Amino acid sequence: MNLFLIGLPGSGKSTLGKELAQMLDLALVDTDGEIISTEGRTIETIFKESGEVYFRKAEQNLLHRLTEKNNQLISTGGGMPCFFDNIEVMNQKGIVVFIDVPPATIHKRLIAQRSENRPMLENKTDEEVLLFLQQKYEERFLYYSKAAIHVKGSDIRSTEILEELKKKGLY
Repeated sequence: MNLFLIGLPGSGKSTLGKELAQMLDLALVDTDGEIISTEGRTIETIFKESGEVYFRKAEQNLLHRLTEKNNQLISTGGGMPCFFDNIEVMNQKGIVVFIDVPPATIHKRLIAQRSENRPMLENKTDEEVLLFLQQKYEERFLYYSKAAIHVKGSDIRSTEILEELKKKGLY
């Protein structure tokens, strides 16, 4: 069984993933990190040099390779569930958890982390970042809402996700 965390960039998938993987004794896989490692270049560079279609295909290929194994917590890139049949594959091969943090909360987090390597912040004003997040939320909600578990809030804790999994008899 695999556990997938989906949601907008900055929603806390990586942080929550580390905690949950330890709590549930699962191997942790960060799909963006895997792609960076495999490609030997940043996601921003992949987008610039090879384009979004190439990147999305790399995500799809990675997802199919990952789902050949079990007992993993897979923290996905924000767009991964929204392309090809990825969300369906995730739902077939494991339990999908939508980390639903309001765009305004994510905006505050990202602005506070502006010095970190966040390509989506480059060359954008604070207001443009917020508009970008709101737009992505609206575009992706249809896919994100297909998750088996939907955890919503501004300060989601790994223990809340664990409780939701137990409530639904999934863990």
